[in-house]
Amino acid sequence: MNLNKGHLIILQARCSSKRLPGKVLMKINGIPLVVLIAKRLTNRGSKIIVATSSHKSDDKLVKVLKKNHLNYFRGSLKNVLSRYQMIAKKLKNNDYIIRATADNVFPDGLLVSKILNHFKKIKKNYWRIDKKKHNFPKGLSIEIFTKNRILKLKKNLNKSDKEHVTKAIYKNNINYYQSFCKDLKLRRNYYNMNLSIDVKENFNFIKKIFKDVANPIEITYKELLRKV
Repeated sequence: MNLNKGHLIILQARCSSKRLPGKVLMKINGIPLVVLIAKRLTNRGSKIIVATSSHKSDDKLVKVLKKNHLNYFRGSLKNVLSRYQMIAKKLKNNDYIIRATADNVFPDGLLVSKILNHFKKIKKNYWRIDKKKHNFPKGLSIEIFTKNRILKLKKNLNKSDKEHVTKAIYKNNINYYQSFCKDLKLRRNYYNMNLSIDVKENFNFIKKIFKDVANPIEITYKELLRKV
């Protein structure tokens, strides 16, 4: 696996969602959700790898990834953190990792670039968007951290820490990792809106937003928000 120096997006995805099984393969504008998310996140040149499980439930997902020429890694089904750590070991020591999830289709290359620029300025080892301060809805969020920070998560981890990847970093001091980024703040307040795909109703809502979008891969998150 030849990964670029600088940053890598890791998109976690699985088919065994409890509330909406197989949602990552459900189609929006004829494109499987996981593929659409991956291509939107990389529409400004970033590299991506889809982190899924080695469980048979994700065999179909891997076939779709192969068909669409998307890099992937298969690891533990329940210990999602370990997937990130296995991938991180192959990166340069000063590389950044951007964490994205396959239930959030709004994030794109523009959002990635804004977060990268902010992260380089604040010089921390982890950062996440404060949705309330930036007027962000649920479902428009990605996290960023250094390779070394994620690899340090080894001791005293519980089941939730392993499933939610970065929880062990911020659970005792979330405010420290939520500095304000002026370039990200939205004029309209979307804070109480849910744009994440958790259940069928969410999927139908998002599918309706994309219905008349000519190029669902290139349209920016800001342009999509105007359609909500």
